[in-house]
Amino acid sequence: MIKTGKFNRMTKTHRYMAGPAIAALLFFIPCTALAFTATAQVDQTRVTPQDVISLQVIVDGGEADVDTSSITGFQVNPAGTQSSRSYINGTWGHKVIYRYMLIPLKTGVLTIPPITCVRDGESVLTREIKILVSEPSARIDDDKGDFFAQAFVSSDGIVPGQQVVYTLKLCTAQQIKGASFDPPRFEGLTAKQLTDWSKYTRTINGRVFMVNETKYLVQADAPGQVTIPPAVFVAQVPIQRTRQRDPFNSVFNDSFIRDSFFDTTPAKPVRVVSNSVNLTVSPLPEYKGDQPFSGLVGQFSISSELDKNRVKTGESATLTVVIKGTGNIMDAALPALNLNTDQFKVYEDTPVQDVQVTEQGFEGHKVFKQALVASVPGKALIPELCLVFFDTESKTYKLTTTTPLTLDVQPGGPVTLVDAASAVNTDAQTQAAVKNEKSEVRLQNRDILDIKENIASIHSRPCLSMGWFVFLVCLPALGFGAAGTVMQFGAREKSLKAQYRKKACDYLKQARKTSPEDPGFLPGLSSALTYAVLARGGKGGESLTRDEVRQILSCNGRNQETVNKVTQLMDAMDAARFGGKPMDENTARSCLGQVSSLIRTLMVVVCVGFSLFMFRSAGLAAQDSAGIIASKQVHAVKDTAGVFVDAVRAYKAGDYAAAAAQFESIAETRVDNPDLFYNIGNAYLKSNDLGRAILWYERARKLAPSDPDLRFNLAYAQSLLKDKKDTSFSFAGIIYFWQGLISLKWLQYASITLSFCFFIWATVQKFRGRQIFSGVGIFIFLFFAGTTLAAGLEYNRINSNVKAVILAEKAGVRSGTMDNATLLFDLHAGTRVRVLEKKDNYMKIRFAKDKVGWVACKNVEII
Repeated sequence: MIKTGKFNRMTKTHRYMAGPAIAALLFFIPCTALAFTATAQVDQTRVTPQDVISLQVIVDGGEADVDTSSITGFQVNPAGTQSSRSYINGTWGHKVIYRYMLIPLKTGVLTIPPITCVRDGESVLTREIKILVSEPSARIDDDKGDFFAQAFVSSDGIVPGQQVVYTLKLCTAQQIKGASFDPPRFEGLTAKQLTDWSKYTRTINGRVFMVNETKYLVQADAPGQVTIPPAVFVAQVPIQRTRQRDPFNSVFNDSFIRDSFFDTTPAKPVRVVSNSVNLTVSPLPEYKGDQPFSGLVGQFSISSELDKNRVKTGESATLTVVIKGTGNIMDAALPALNLNTDQFKVYEDTPVQDVQVTEQGFEGHKVFKQALVASVPGKALIPELCLVFFDTESKTYKLTTTTPLTLDVQPGGPVTLVDAASAVNTDAQTQAAVKNEKSEVRLQNRDILDIKENIASIHSRPCLSMGWFVFLVCLPALGFGAAGTVMQFGAREKSLKAQYRKKACDYLKQARKTSPEDPGFLPGLSSALTYAVLARGGKGGESLTRDEVRQILSCNGRNQETVNKVTQLMDAMDAARFGGKPMDENTARSCLGQVSSLIRTLMVVVCVGFSLFMFRSAGLAAQDSAGIIASKQVHAVKDTAGVFVDAVRAYKAGDYAAAAAQFESIAETRVDNPDLFYNIGNAYLKSNDLGRAILWYERARKLAPSDPDLRFNLAYAQSLLKDKKDTSFSFAGIIYFWQGLISLKWLQYASITLSFCFFIWATVQKFRGRQIFSGVGIFIFLFFAGTTLAAGLEYNRINSNVKAVILAEKAGVRSGTMDNATLLFDLHAGTRVRVLEKKDNYMKIRFAKDKVGWVACKNVEII
């Protein structure tokens, strides 16, 4: 029996010890998983500036945050992440490999410092790595000769306004994959890509190369020496390795294996740099001709014609002038007509241009139409038009002219000359007016409405931020709560101070109505003064000693003169009441006046004068500070106003690109004004930049969605879009039909105004002791709640969905953020898309329900 009990006790002891042991084991196993290590390694330590180094940061223990910001001397490009899990000897392992491509930026011994890896608050450092970057030797081995890039221009000597073709070629003798391209920076030049990348084969020094070629059209705007920096290519080159003959080669296609998802062929990065190109831009020679120089550079011609040769006085004939040629045709302007103003009234139309990009430069024509209204009968002569341009082939100025035209003006009815803004009646319109017949108004031409020239466009009209809006909406509620608190506090204090004030006033009124000979006159007058002093002290009682009077009045800020008057008056009344010395009528009346004056002094807090003084001082200080700030901003405002006036002049003169740049420079000073954004959109649309025009129109619509001019011009710009978006049915569009019709700013102002109205109403009703939500109160509250909800929904609509506009003429939307990712579809300038995500230099956008992909940030801009 003894052994059995001992065994049972031992069994229970082991059972109790097993529990903590298992818990400790379960705690220890996860702790071992938290520990991690990090290792950095490179594929080569001796390179040239044309090589690319592959850096791997291997984290054993799970994912971590790898900080490569400490690496200097290299351009660091992420190259992907690989993760693997394993289970070895009862232990789980998780290894993550972070890959980077390092491009040397200089020569010498460069250092890759210890890289910090952070995981769950714990950080580790990798080892330091030294890289020797040396200049390549004169001898070019086979590997280096397999890849090279060339850049050249069609002419290395041009003049301002002349175009030249910049050609860039990448030649490869081996297979490459995953190539990326960093184009050169055309600083000081205007560049436009002329052709997409094309591929063809060419034999160079007895070897066959695959040539990838693209061309840019480059134009210089100012003389000087310009250098186009090199372009940089980075590609992956498969590494050839020996392998045994695959017995299944006859069954499976080898090319299919290499191109499939299971391709594991190793590759190494290769960096190829093209040569830089020097371009000499010579100034234009001095012009000494009689006719004005048009500023055109290239080869041009000019022609003119009339739509009719015979008209009656009061009728109009249309003069059409066409300038054709190759060069900076977009800068062409109408030469001076030199018409007799006594014979004609001229009405200008908006020029129309059709320009294409060719290898010879910009080529096309520009059409100017002028409506000429004849006022004097007879033979009217339209003189020749002169166009002076600089010929890039002969390097001389040339003059080309039109043929003079004659217009036969027959006598007609009385002539009425209208303003330039009015339309000229045609023959059909005149006949219709004579017959007094009604006809359908038909749209003869389409164009945008003119810019807004109000100088107020340089001042911001932004919406309130959500923080300020909530604060201003809740401010009346805070005032209402404070008023309620004051009312409750006053109601609690009424039981003592207010009662004593009322008693003092009652006794004083009774004394005024009582004769001085009455026995109750002096007791009532003394009680009035006593209760006035007690009201100041806030203490209970019906009588006071002189020391208590002095203590109460001194503690409440009364001066010594007032204290002495109160005590002396009390002593005089007590002496008359209890000393047997009655007051005569004059003394009693004087005592009544003194008590009335003292009660007014004790019961009224004289702080108005001090408050007005402080307010005046604060106002003067605010005016001084405002004057200082205004003086600092006067120069900036004048500069902005000058830029605005210059932009309007440039727009009127037809220099739309300069007008857009000047308007946009004002917007860059943080001016948020819908009229300014509207003008920028007009200037860009006139300069045939549809993408930026719609971008600024959309920004203007955010601030002023109901502007009729803006809606008209935006609709016209949207009619020029190439991408058609399917409109799908949406319940939200029906419920929130009002969104976009009223600007957010006016909704916010209406909500704040109604908030003040409602809470002022509520304060008055509570002061009167009446019900707040009755009649007018319910009406105001419903409007206040509705406008506040509408403002919140409008703010959420504007800021929740990030929208962007395609700026490039043609932007490819790909499946990933690499240049060699699969092209899904193309979008064109002006198309509006929704931004889902931004990563590196790409944006993930949604055009329609099934059209989602990545587009380069340079081709799109957020509204």
